[in-house]
Amino acid sequence: MALILKTRAWGKNMFQRIRTYELIDMSGQWYRPRAYGDPQLDGTWDGWLVFFAIAGGPAIASDRETTQSSFEALTRWAAGVTPVYLEGALTRALDIELQPSVIGQLNAAEYELLEDAEAAATEAVIATEAAEFHEAAAREEREVAADAARRSRTAQVDATRAARPKRRSEKKQ
Repeated sequence: MALILKTRAWGKNMFQRIRTYELIDMSGQWYRPRAYGDPQLDGTWDGWLVFFAIAGGPAIASDRETTQSSFEALTRWAAGVTPVYLEGALTRALDIELQPSVIGQLNAAEYELLEDAEAAATEAVIATEAAEFHEAAAREEREVAADAARRSRTAQVDATRAARPKRRSEKKQ
């Protein structure tokens, strides 16, 4: 009997339970193996083996074990899975369980990049504010220098006028 767990947006059922196997023991831990199928858009079926710990805890699964041309072909494949094959699949599933998930690795990498981007944005804000401060200071210094140059020119003109002898026409007045 197939158990339908979810329906895809495109209307096909996904993750149908195909077969339940006898309990298997791995290092003193008992598991209930089950075969599940997942229909694909092209009409093929992917097959997985999922192991449920009898003592409780999350189910673990191997990577996709097979792709079959039809549901019937997947059912035949599941019927031919031997206890030795199940033990190997459980070992693979346990190895996968111990490895960091790709999603977890991507998640960590994305957050690291996000933190780097935020730090770069903060540095950019600080650099912009420093540049604006220095630009304002330079503008003030240019204004002071321009004012000093004007006063210097005015002083030079006044000094030149004062040092120049007066003409007769200027003296009569």
